[in-house]
Amino acid sequence: MIGFSFLGLAPDHLSGIGRYSVALFEAIVVILGDTPDQPIVAFVPVGSEHHFSDAARAYVKPLPLPHNAVARIAYEQLVFPIVLRRTGVRTLLNASFTGPLFWGGDMVTVIHDLFYHIVPAMVRSDRRMYLKTLVPPTMRRSRAIIVVSHNTGRDVARTYPDIADRVVVVPLACRPMSRSARLETMPSDCAMMVSTITANKNPGLFVAALKLLRTDHNWACGMIVGNDPEGLAATAIAAHDAAHIVEQRHHVSDKELTRLYANALAVVIPSYYEGFGLPVLEAQAMGVPVLCSDRGSLPEVAGDGALFFDPDDPDALAQAIDTVRNDRGTRRRLIDAGTANVAKYSWERTARDTLAVLCANRKKI
Repeated sequence: MIGFSFLGLAPDHLSGIGRYSVALFEAIVVILGDTPDQPIVAFVPVGSEHHFSDAARAYVKPLPLPHNAVARIAYEQLVFPIVLRRTGVRTLLNASFTGPLFWGGDMVTVIHDLFYHIVPAMVRSDRRMYLKTLVPPTMRRSRAIIVVSHNTGRDVARTYPDIADRVVVVPLACRPMSRSARLETMPSDCAMMVSTITANKNPGLFVAALKLLRTDHNWACGMIVGNDPEGLAATAIAAHDAAHIVEQRHHVSDKELTRLYANALAVVIPSYYEGFGLPVLEAQAMGVPVLCSDRGSLPEVAGDGALFFDPDDPDALAQAIDTVRNDRGTRRRLIDAGTANVAKYSWERTARDTLAVLCANRKKI
């Protein structure tokens, strides 16, 4: 049996990794069909089962995880191995960085990025310590390490050369998006940033660029869609006195997010570092111009379908926003290139490539 560790899922919302976990498993269930020759089971926290379709829920096993972060780590390392043995799991996919080090079975681990190593100053100290302590031994304990971009693969190989030969690149994809949500009018003048806000997401640059634009153009406005657990976006908005320019939206449904994408002037990803950058593909799928920083995996993922800027240069971002509003030729080029780029990615391909890694040369470690 193949197990999928989705222990990081939250009951009330889906983070980027949460969306990955759900979309991957849904695609795997479709590929394997109603009576899979290869038995599968997904382990999720109690209360998060509703994220899955009825078909996928047939293979979901809810676990009563503790709420305390330290207790959750202890559960993964000490209790989860017992659950795996009792369930009959032989191969386990850890969907988010860490896994049960003392379990005796076959493991594959997904590394979405090495942000704790590449931009350590932008990671909360407790989070950084947790990742630095558990991620390296989890990777070394794993038969294969799936990375979501070539850029992340290079980061892993440079940082941990002893496991470079275990790295396999399996890109992500975006959920089905309906362009029918787009209004048949000129887009609004609202640039949009979509992210759970952490320091590496660089919300301050987004706010600063819009404030610069607003100085000369009354049309400039922005929206930050996503949770802001440390108040970093709110702090940036207050620091620039930009509450009348930049709006925040939290806990947005997929339906509402699609509508917001559809009517955005542009989607901006100003990150200092990304392992993949899923909003790039979501925006391109919706026919929205993408503006993103020239760091991390973003140039790789966006391809020709984006304008790039230095994440330390608010003037450059302000100019890019102004360009997609007023230069119809550039806007059309970005939309067409984005449409062609997003067509290269699919969850079916991601699921098949992931299954190939899980089923290849399985062994007990």
